[in-house]
Parts: sequence; structure tokens; C-alpha cells
Amino acid sequence: MMKRQAIFIALLSGCLQLSAQFREKSIEDYIISRTPDSSGREIIGVIVPGVPPENHREPIANPSRSSSTLPLAPAYDWCFGCSATAAAMAAGYYDNNGYPNMYAGPANGGVAPMNNSTWGTVVINGENCSQCPISATRNGVDGRSVLGHVDDYWVQSNSSSTDPYITGSWTQHTYGECTGDYMGTNQTDLANIDGATTFYFYGTGQPLFDYTGCEPDNRDGCHGLRDFYESRGYTVIQNYTQCIYGYNGNTIGFTFGQYKAEIDAGRPFIIQV
Repeated sequence: MMKRQAIFIALLSGCLQLSAQFREKSIEDYIISRTPDSSGREIIGVIVPGVPPENHREPIANPSRSSSTLPLAPAYDWCFGCSATAAAMAAGYYDNNGYPNMYAGPANGGVAPMNNSTWGTVVINGENCSQCPISATRNGVDGRSVLGHVDDYWVQSNSSSTDPYITGSWTQHTYGECTGDYMGTNQTDLANIDGATTFYFYGTGQPLFDYTGCEPDNRDGCHGLRDFYESRGYTVIQNYTQCIYGYNGNTIGFTFGQYKAEIDAGRPFIIQV
């Protein structure tokens, strides 16, 4: 029996402080398009960087007694793209909380593990990468015996080189068990460098619901995450990308109150910082 669920993805369009030795980057550095919709509102396309800043650490959260937390939420190391990994953690949460077909591999008795240590790491072109088949499948990992996402699309972090399946002249795998496939992560045919995912949003703060106006040349990561959930047999009620309240002075963005309400309702979502 298929279950219905809502996906909420809030896109924080603020500044990225990459590290002390680099200049502070703003959202303008990552904008790839500005397109008006049928009502004249501007839709902004942003490539979200795919590699976490080196040696960057955030403070540990210390929940109060009144705080709401989501049980059995995985914490996966970065695996071939920040957005795809965050989406895999959301899918892993759902897999452990009533939506058991998000992950159907052999690890942990067929239930999404709480971390990706079970899948180990791999060195590709001199880069040591953690593996997680929920975000990026790979031949030989998690019982897979055919080419997957990493084999077809990955060269090296931040690489803009043409995808291996194109340079190698083989047929790419059919989209399947990982978020990175559907979100367009790493795929040069969809204008994403290795590690990156593209998202679209209204700069004025309104939610942008299930955007597909960028296809076929690009893919909105939010719509792609919807496609992933639906490929697992679930019906998605609603998905959208939205700036946070206050960004660029907007007065209708996603609020902290909404954030708390979604967590209280048992629904994780992704915040791009």
C-alpha cells in the first residue's frame, strides 16, 4: 500500500563563508539563470556547491527539554554531493519511520543504517570518498553488480569534465535507487559539475512548487527528490523550494515557526546554506 507524504525543502539564499582564507561568497557567485514566470516573477537558478568547506565545523546542538527531535535520523558522511547526501539522510529517516521502501538493500537487515560506515570508502582519482548507495550507487557496493551513479557520472570533486559514460561511449544506467540520479547531481548533461546540484526559487520569498521549467537541459533538485520518492512507490503531496524569511528583505519567506512545525509533525527537510 502506498503512503502519502509531503516534502519540504527550504533554500537558504544567504552567504557562504567557505573558510578564513577565502573571500566571503554570496549567492550571486552561484546563480546560473534568472527567468520570469508567466506572472512576471523572477525564478532564480542556483548551483549549490557540492563539497563541504575544508575543516569547517558547526557547534554541537544542545536540545532543551522542550525541544522536538526526529527519532532514527541518519547522519551520513558526505557522499558524492552535499544535496544528494542530505536527501539520502531524509530518505533514511523516512525508511526508519514508516516508509520502508526508501532503502531496499542488504545492509542492516534492509533498513537504512544510521551512518554509512558499513559501505566504507573508495579512492577515485586520488580522492578518498565515503560511500552511500542511497545518495549515489556504485558497482560492487551494497550488492550491486551493474554500473551505477558513481561509475557513470563521477570524475572528481568540482570537476567539469564530461561524464565517464559519455567519454567511454557506454549506455548510462537507468535511474534507480539513489537520490543523486533523480536530483541531477554530478551530471554534466544537466549542467552540474561533480558534487553540485541545481535548485530554483523565487527571490521574493514565495514558495516555488515542483518546478520543471528548467528541463530537459537542467534539473531542479527539489523536483528530482520528489521523483526519487515516487520511484520508491510513494505519492508526494507537495514539494517546494523557498527562501528563508528576511532574505533580501522579503517578508513572506519560510519562517523559523514553520521549521518547528514541520519537525513537530515528523517531517525533515533540507536547508541549503
